[in-house]
Amino acid sequence: MKKIYTFLMMAMVATIFTSCDNRFWNDMEDREEAYTLEGTWTGYIDVYFNDRFGMRGDSYRTTMYFERTNSYGGWGYEVDYNMYNRYEDYYYCEFNWDVVNGKIRINYADSWNTCYIYDYSLTGSRFRGYLDDGTSKDIWFELSYDSRFDWGYWTRGVTRGSDTSKVKASGEFAKSLDRH
Repeated sequence: MKKIYTFLMMAMVATIFTSCDNRFWNDMEDREEAYTLEGTWTGYIDVYFNDRFGMRGDSYRTTMYFERTNSYGGWGYEVDYNMYNRYEDYYYCEFNWDVVNGKIRINYADSWNTCYIYDYSLTGSRFRGYLDDGTSKDIWFELSYDSRFDWGYWTRGVTRGSDTSKVKASGEFAKSLDRH
């Protein structure tokens, strides 16, 4: 009986240390993803959906900027624009972001649904995966690190399509980030 008790105690202790160890490594992976994500990324977003006529889709050129304010996330902004004339038809919005359990959560300032990026691949130069915006649309993106993008045109003032009452100054918006 004593051997069984000793064996059970050792199994319980091993289980406790293993679960703590897994949490530690998951936490480290989240921090590493947040570190890698920091910066400007440019590429394409493809959106597919079913309407009453069948399958439809749209493609957008997009640029996203991520700045870390803590180990897991921070604030940023995104501009989606017409592939043929970036200054003619575009949408700009600020957001909070963080990495939680291997998923990237984005909360846009324009009260859009919270979006989650999952099943993604992220390296120092490529970022691709799927975005879930809470709708039935399939959203695929592929971005490349872009150190030369000029944000001056979009960050000078409020742009077409944005509601000035919901877009906060970057410092205020970053303070509202909630993590852990």
